[in-house]
Amino acid sequence: MPSALMRQTLLDRDLVRPVGRPVIRLLPWLEVVSIGGTAIMDRGADAVLSVVDELRAALPEHRMLITTGAGVRARHVLGVGLDLGLPTAALAGLAATEAEQHGHMIAALLAADGVSYVPHETAAGQLATHLQASRAVVANGYPPYGRHEFPPAVGKIPVHRADAGTFLLADAYGAERTIYVKDVDGIDTGSGTVARIGAAELLDAAPAALPIDPLVLLLMATAKHVREIRIVDGLTPGALTRALAGEDVGTVVHA
Repeated sequence: MPSALMRQTLLDRDLVRPVGRPVIRLLPWLEVVSIGGTAIMDRGADAVLSVVDELRAALPEHRMLITTGAGVRARHVLGVGLDLGLPTAALAGLAATEAEQHGHMIAALLAADGVSYVPHETAAGQLATHLQASRAVVANGYPPYGRHEFPPAVGKIPVHRADAGTFLLADAYGAERTIYVKDVDGIDTGSGTVARIGAAELLDAAPAALPIDPLVLLLMATAKHVREIRIVDGLTPGALTRALAGEDVGTVVHA
């Protein structure tokens, strides 16, 4: 078939640009909720059950992809893996295991409401079908790079973690809203919590502690659909519910 792409690489931006088309939002009604591993799951029943109750109450009005991250146990296994000299690819797979376990916990707690856990392959290819059967689906937020994980410039710790994996899924599906549930009420740049801030501005400010992976801020620069994310405090009752309703709560980071 005659084509400008014959015998050429699809990574050639100059070649691909002339035949480009607007990227279609696959699930424009999807709302993605990321539950932090260290921030929420590691805090035990009080924190987790409160977030689950808000998710359950939101089911009648929202169709959600709920993702989970890894926590302190992943840090322990990364420490052992580093001591053993394992490569970045192997470390990514080990850390992803805990994020998956957290996903199974959330799905089990919402099982009576028809919510189930799906593996990476299903989240990537059959999410629409599952969301026709249920109002929400739980998946592992840790991206399935495995052997294909690129080694970072310094050290071996994988840079693509659950926050980045969640963002990539949300952008791929063209989600309407992306919410990160953490243990802080947004982002504090040193002079108090800000309501809105640009990703580039936040990277330049370089606050001492970011509640999300800095890689997410870099990914926002080239995202096709997700132009902003919201960070809310899952330890504050009602914060997630307000975020899902589109109210001003926490911090919005925009591209």
